Amino acid sequence: MSRQEPGDALLAWLYVQQGVDAVRVAVERRIEAVAGCSLLEHEALYRIHMNDRLLMSELSDLLAVSPSGVTRLVERLVRRGWVAREQPPDNRRVVHAVLTDAGRQVLAATSAPAYRESVAEEFAAALSDRDLADLKRVGRKLLEAHGKWDAKRFATD
Repeated sequence: MSRQEPGDALLAWLYVQQGVDAVRVAVERRIEAVAGCSLLEHEALYRIHMNDRLLMSELSDLLAVSPSGVTRLVERLVRRGWVAREQPPDNRRVVHAVLTDAGRQVLAATSAPAYRESVAEEFAAALSDRDLADLKRVGRKLLEAHGKWDAKRFATD
């Protein structure tokens, strides 16, 4: 593997970071307008849905949010009736976040379609098929390099 100049790596990092931030802002606006929830709340609902249930620590890791931040996030979702906390009777220290019927309805009726459409319009529309394939490959490579790749967690429908 050839090594580029340090400035090349820094520029690539800055472009990707700023590009993702710009797309995130546009997608967030759309999700808030359509679903009445933040992008982070939608991402939490989606991740819980994709995994059936998640430990709070797993959700924290998937969302790159501190454990206390995930606790506050899940509390907001519980108050809205979209998520429930479940504890196995044999281990009260373990807490799972699980979607409620209302949470599934939010995802199915509003958030998921708006999320998919906004990602298509705000992210994918600016890229070729080759660009998307390259980004998937590079994203996975970065996740693997940092011990964050888990195929079941990154599954799509």
